[in-house]
Amino acid sequence: MSFLKKIVKLFLGYEARLVLAKYKPKVIAIIGGVGKTSTRDAVYLVLSKKFFVRKREKSFTAELGVPLAIIGSPVGNGSLFQWLKNILFGLKLLVWKSHYPEYLILEIDSDKPGDLKTVSQFLKPDVLIVTAIGDTPPHVELFGSTENYITEIKFLIDAVIHQGTVIYNIDDSKTVSLFRGNSLKKISCGTSTESLVRGSDFSIIYTGDKVSKEPIGVSFDITYKSVKNSVTILGSLGIHIEYACLLAFALGTDLGLNSLEIVAALNKFISPAGRMKIISGIKDTIIIDDSYNSSPVALTQAVEVLSKVVSRGKKIAVLGDMLELGKYSAEEHRKIAGLLKDTACPNDDTVGRFSFVICVGLRARHISEELIKLGFQESKIISVDFSEEAGKELQKIIETGDTILVKGSQAVRMERAVEEVMKHPEEKGKLLVRQEPEWLIR
Repeated sequence: MSFLKKIVKLFLGYEARLVLAKYKPKVIAIIGGVGKTSTRDAVYLVLSKKFFVRKREKSFTAELGVPLAIIGSPVGNGSLFQWLKNILFGLKLLVWKSHYPEYLILEIDSDKPGDLKTVSQFLKPDVLIVTAIGDTPPHVELFGSTENYITEIKFLIDAVIHQGTVIYNIDDSKTVSLFRGNSLKKISCGTSTESLVRGSDFSIIYTGDKVSKEPIGVSFDITYKSVKNSVTILGSLGIHIEYACLLAFALGTDLGLNSLEIVAALNKFISPAGRMKIISGIKDTIIIDDSYNSSPVALTQAVEVLSKVVSRGKKIAVLGDMLELGKYSAEEHRKIAGLLKDTACPNDDTVGRFSFVICVGLRARHISEELIKLGFQESKIISVDFSEEAGKELQKIIETGDTILVKGSQAVRMERAVEEVMKHPEEKGKLLVRQEPEWLIR
C-alpha cells in the first residue's frame, strides 16, 4: 500500500507541473519558521478583493500539499480511493479548460531535508514571502543543524523567477542572511527603522473598566513611503499578527493595490485557531490559546506578549514540549525559563509577573528545573506528563481575572488543556485547533 501511495504522490506532482504550464497562474510562495499560516490568510484577504485567488486551508508537507493546492483538490488524506479521486481531479483540469485562479497562495512547510529541493524543481514563484526563521528553527532536528535548514530554504529562493520579488521579515537575522548577495527585487518588512514597510510597536486593546478590564486585540501603524495607516485586529494578540499584516501590505503595494484598500482588508483579519486566540475561560478568566505549535522564536514572542498584558488577576503560563529541536532542545527550553524569570515584577501584579508555570512533557521539565535554579518559587511550578493533566491542575489554581497562556508543539495536544478550562467547551469545534475527526481519535 505504501508503494502505491508513493506512486500516486509522484503522479500528483507530475499533474501539478502540467497544470501550472497550462494555466500559468502567478505563484506566491510563503516559507519560514513561524507565522506562515497567518501570513497566508492576510495575503488572501488583501488579494481576494481584486483577483481570483486560491489558498489551501490545511497545511500538508511540501511533497503533498503543494501539488494538491495547485490541483485544487479539497481532500489530502484518506484511503487509496481518495488518492485516485485526486488524480482524476487533476486530469479534469488538464483535459477541459477550467476557470483557474490568477494567483496561487502556497504555504510551504520544510519539515525534512529534500522537501524544498523537490518543490523547487517545478515551482517557480513570482513572489516569495519569507517569515521569521529564528536562531533555532522548527523541525531543525531532522536537518541536523540550523545551517542545513537554511540551505534547504535557499533552494526555493533560487527558484524565484528572474523578475520576481522577495518580501521578507527584516527583524529576523536568519531571514536577512538568506539574501546577502542576491539580485532579486527585495521588500523588507518589520518594526526596525531599516524596514521599507515599517510597523510600529503594537498596542494591546482592552475593553471594560478597571475592574473588568480584558484584552480584546491589538492595534499598530504601518508606514510606507512616509504615509502612515492604522490597523486594528480583534480576537487575538501577538507580534505575529503584525508581521503577517506587514508582509501582506508589502505584497499588495507591490501589485499596485491602493493602501487604503489594503488596510481595509487587513482590518478584517481573523487569526487562525490556536494562534494567540483570546478565549473566555471558566471563573471569568482569559485564555490566550497558542496551542497550534511551538518553537523557540514563537514561544519567546508569546511569553513577551503575555508579559505586557495587564491582567486583573494572576498570570499563568502552561507550556508544553517544543519538539523536533534535536541537540538544541535542552538549551532552548532552559532559555525560556530565563525569559519567564526575567519578566517577574514583584511590585506589580498586573504587568510582567508570572505567578504560576505549568510544564507539560519530558522536555518541558528543563524549564521547571531551570526556573528553580534561577530562584523562581518552587511551589509555583507544576510539572505534568499530559495536556489533560495540565487542564486539571489549572482548575485548582485559577481565580477570577486570571490570564492564562497555553502553548506547546502539535504532538503535545495543548488544545486539550484549553478545553478543560474554556467557558464554552461546546464551542470547541470552531474555537480550537485539531478538532477534525482524524485528530480527535488520536
